[in-house]
Amino acid sequence: MSISLRPIGGSWILMILASVAVLTLTIWAYRQRLRGTTGGWRFVAFGLRIAAVLLCLVASLRPSLMIDEKKKQQSSVIFLIDSSGSMNISDEVGGQKRWAVARKALDEGRKAIEGKSKQLDVKVFRFDNDLRDDKADDLKDPAGRETALGAMLLKAVKDSAGQRVASIVLLSDGASNGGIAPLVAAQQLRALQVPVLTVGVGSADAGKTSRDIAARDLIAGPTVFVKNQPEIRGTLSVRGFSNQPIEVELLVEGETNPVATRTIKVGDKVEIASITGLKYIPQTSGEKRVTLRVKPQPGELVTTNNEVSTYLDVLKGGLKVLYVQGPDFSWEPRFLTRSLDAAREIHADLKVVREPARGERGLMDDVDFAAGQYDVYILGGLPADHLTRTQIGLLTRAVEKGAGLIMLGGRSSFGAGGWAGTDLAKILPINIAPNDGQIEPGDEGLKVIPDQLGLENFVLRLGPSVAESARIWASLAPITGANRLGPPKPAAIVLARAGRDPLMVGMDNVGKGRVLAFAGETWPWARSTDDGGRVAHAKFWRQAILWLAHKEDQGESQVKLKLDARRVAAGQKLDLAATARDAKNEPIPDATFEATVTHLDARGKPEGKPEPVPLYPAGDGAKGPYFASGQPGEYLVEVKGSRAGKEVGAASARFMVYQDDREMENPAADPSLLRQISEITGGAALRSEELAKHLRTLGPEASEYVTQTDHRLWDNWPFFLIFVGLLTAEWALRKAKGWI
Repeated sequence: MSISLRPIGGSWILMILASVAVLTLTIWAYRQRLRGTTGGWRFVAFGLRIAAVLLCLVASLRPSLMIDEKKKQQSSVIFLIDSSGSMNISDEVGGQKRWAVARKALDEGRKAIEGKSKQLDVKVFRFDNDLRDDKADDLKDPAGRETALGAMLLKAVKDSAGQRVASIVLLSDGASNGGIAPLVAAQQLRALQVPVLTVGVGSADAGKTSRDIAARDLIAGPTVFVKNQPEIRGTLSVRGFSNQPIEVELLVEGETNPVATRTIKVGDKVEIASITGLKYIPQTSGEKRVTLRVKPQPGELVTTNNEVSTYLDVLKGGLKVLYVQGPDFSWEPRFLTRSLDAAREIHADLKVVREPARGERGLMDDVDFAAGQYDVYILGGLPADHLTRTQIGLLTRAVEKGAGLIMLGGRSSFGAGGWAGTDLAKILPINIAPNDGQIEPGDEGLKVIPDQLGLENFVLRLGPSVAESARIWASLAPITGANRLGPPKPAAIVLARAGRDPLMVGMDNVGKGRVLAFAGETWPWARSTDDGGRVAHAKFWRQAILWLAHKEDQGESQVKLKLDARRVAAGQKLDLAATARDAKNEPIPDATFEATVTHLDARGKPEGKPEPVPLYPAGDGAKGPYFASGQPGEYLVEVKGSRAGKEVGAASARFMVYQDDREMENPAADPSLLRQISEITGGAALRSEELAKHLRTLGPEASEYVTQTDHRLWDNWPFFLIFVGLLTAEWALRKAKGWI
């Protein structure tokens, strides 16, 4: 039993000040009213008035008498057994798994308490990052990737709404790694009068001595052309296997055997190992799942984290481009290769030749210029003497047999580079002379202005219309300088100029090939601060390569789907982007898209109902986010593009949802946390063999609980009648004495 005071306004200082003010005013007012009176009755009247005022002040404190009462109610004892992955660790006595010890204690404890009282129900749940019934026929080993211990304690009580929880029996290793802090949850359970009995399993030293290998990351591609080698690298986390051979395999969907293997060793105190040198050359096109797998090692803590997968898009009919750059420094290689890398259908190789050839021996291989080796050649600032005569002849014949060629400007290019009189000069669209010289524009640079024929040509068509293309070209940064080109050949077409000087000249039907000559370099467009310049630069180079390779007309509309990642952690966001283009590779501006995500089973077959993903217009296509809230595994994204109700194409891609394996990052048990939970909640920390004995001691009081009844001393009829009686007696006395 206790007294509770709750002053009005919640402030004692305010209450004291108000009380002093009320008493002072009451005394002053009463003295004024009774001035001139005599006798002892005036003190009686004054005392009655002060007593009434004091009673009001007591009421403003809102005093209550708190009385503890024991009550009986249908209650439950909840068993929570940890089913996270760390419970599979065999660090208990005799090499037993934590799970086996906890399971045995649960079974014995359940038998000890069942039937002890009709007012006591027994409930059993498994938990990791979710709570579920413990079914007798569920013989699966624990596999949860996260232990949200605090959240699950609170959820167990919340799900029992309407029934009092007499106690929670928690069987766990205490390795909490998700959700609300367990000690915060313990404080809330204490307020709810729910004691927690903790049964700890596992060793606190498990993480220090454990041995484990985990495949953490895999990067492949993400795109590559058929019969080309993609970049593949991975990362392993290695603990306890220093200076021991570890065999790593690369597996590809559709291949029965590993396509590559490597044996590595990690040194002392090294826990992160990078995997490189895994070579794989795809022979067929399509989307392929690529897996990095580590063979299980003797004594390894867990083997379920020994592999990691991602996806590689193998493209058919890709264009191979060889970019040969001369010895002079230029920003062009950096920005040009970046733009070409952004085009999925183009694969570019960059080779820098820094020394002249000596006779028939140069830094380049003759095979690079053989017909059919590359689809398009780019020569940037390359002097003629840096290639052998044989290589120049091979390049010339490759173009005549169907390859494309573009020569860029530079102080070692065109006439200044000694190309006049070579075999290659015969197929260029301009006449070359050694004294052609340079155009030196000064700080203002040279604006590239397309001719009307250029604006209508596929190469320079940067916008959906001629007018829009002209606007984009006018907005691009000027180039820093240019070669002065000789007169165009009769079959050539001038595509762009700087004033009267031709800057870009193209020529078709060079045998079976096509040739472009551009007197400057394009990097100023990509280096500009606005995105428009970078987009225009990438589009120009993509279209130039397609035109040179006779691929400007793809012949059909296309819908493309791009995912910003192929592996996402559960709960993370995946961004989808869809575009639709017509046969001329121009965006279809009024296209609409529908996208769905479907979970795939172990055989790669759709499982469950497709989940729609809203896509919103963005630029030339549409974008939308998907939150990976489903179970870990493989998923399929499908998108359909439509125009005026008619489908224009479809695309699909797979991605992997994985769960962070927090259980194995720190597998050590935490008995001290379990002990603190029991102390805070008023429970007990027990060993597994003590649980059944402790539960047998529970009597009928387990279904009893203590509640406090609030008896308000100021909010009742007697209090009110006393107050009214005091005021009435005071008034009657003053009336009888004639003081009114």
